[in-house]
Amino acid sequence: MTNLPTTLLDSSKQAPGLSDEQVEAAKRLIGVWMRRDVHTPAIYEPISLHDIRRWAHYSVGDDNPLFSSADYAKRTRWGTNVAPPTFLYSIDSGIVAPGLPGVQWIFAGGTWENYKPVKVNDTISARARLVDVKEKSGRAVSRFVSQVGEVLYTNQAGELVSKYNGEIFRIPRARSGSGLRYTAEKNSAEVPRYSAEQLEEIAHAYRTEFRRGSDVLYFEDVTVGERLPVLYKGPLTLVDIVGFYAGRRTVYSVLKLAFEERDRHPNNVYYHPQTNVPCHPAAGHFDIDIAREVGMPGAYDQGWQRMNWAGHLLTNWAGDAGFVSRLEGRVTKPNLVGDLTKLTGEVTGREIVGDVAVVKIKWWGENQKGIQNCSGTAEVQVPSRNVKVTS
Repeated sequence: MTNLPTTLLDSSKQAPGLSDEQVEAAKRLIGVWMRRDVHTPAIYEPISLHDIRRWAHYSVGDDNPLFSSADYAKRTRWGTNVAPPTFLYSIDSGIVAPGLPGVQWIFAGGTWENYKPVKVNDTISARARLVDVKEKSGRAVSRFVSQVGEVLYTNQAGELVSKYNGEIFRIPRARSGSGLRYTAEKNSAEVPRYSAEQLEEIAHAYRTEFRRGSDVLYFEDVTVGERLPVLYKGPLTLVDIVGFYAGRRTVYSVLKLAFEERDRHPNNVYYHPQTNVPCHPAAGHFDIDIAREVGMPGAYDQGWQRMNWAGHLLTNWAGDAGFVSRLEGRVTKPNLVGDLTKLTGEVTGREIVGDVAVVKIKWWGENQKGIQNCSGTAEVQVPSRNVKVTS
C-alpha cells in the first residue's frame, strides 16, 4: 500500500525540482513505444454515436447535427455520423510525458494530421512514443523541460486515421522554489465581472453563431484574406471544465480506483497542499490551492479545450462537406475561470494537391482583455466544382 506522508514539509519529494539526472533519464526514453493504459484503461471498442455526441456537446460545446443526429448525417457526403476533428483526444489523450516524477504536466500545444474521418462503428487503437526532449527557459519559469510525443491512431482495418504530435511542458511546482510564476497581470484577484450589457453581447453571439452546415463551401468561392466568423467560448466556468471531462471516454480514476492507481504508481502521488489528501494534479483545474501550487493564478482550463474550440471554428466555417486534415495550435496564456475567449481566423492560401482542394488558415483566440491566449494554423479540404475531392 502507498505510505501516506504525515507532513508536507518535504518539498523535495512532493514538489521536486529538475535535476540533470532526471532530464537525462527522460531523454533515454526517446523512441521507446509506450504503454497507453498505465493510468486509465485503454478502451478500444467500437465508437458509437453516443461517444461522438458526448464529445461534441460536452467537450466542445458544438451542437452540429452532423455529430449528433443519425438521420441528418445520412444526408451528408459521409452517409453517417463523423467525429469532430479533435475527437481522438477522447480515445488517447495525446500526452506522452514519461519520467520526471512529481514534475507538473502543462499542455503546450499539438498538431493533428487527419487522414480519414472517424465514423460511427470505427474501432480506434493508439500507440505512442516520445520523439523529443529539450530544456527551455522563459519569463514565467527559469528552467523547464519540453517533451514532444507522437501518437498514431489506427482503425479496425489497420489504416492510419490520424497522427498527433503533442508538446507537454514539465514545470516544477511552487514548493520546489523554481516553479511557474505569472505576473500580477494575471492575479486571481482580477476575476472579471461582466455587466448586463456584456452578458447580452455574449448571449447574442451564441444565439447568432455562424454554422455553414449543409450549405456547401466550394474551393472556388474561397478567397485569400477571408476572415472566419468569430466564435465565442465562455466566460469559462467550472461546469465547462467538468463538461470537457465528461465528454471523454477515459478520465481520471476516482475513489477506490484512484487509491489502487496510487498504489501502482506511488511516484505519481500528489498531496493537496492544505488537506494532505492524495489527489490527481489535474485537480488544479478546479481547486485554487492546487492551481497556485502548479503555478497558475486560479482554476484554469485544460489546454485541449482550446484545440477543440479551434476545431469547432473550422467546422462551422467549412460546413459538413469540409474535412479538417490538419490542425496545429498552441496555448500561449492561461485561460482562467471567468475568461471569455473569442476565436477567429483568416484564409492564408489555397491550392490543389493532386485531386484534393486544400484551404490554408491561420487562427487565434483572444480573451476579454484582447490578449491572445491561443493560436495556430490549419488545412481544410473542401469540395471543388472542378476537382473531385476524395473521401
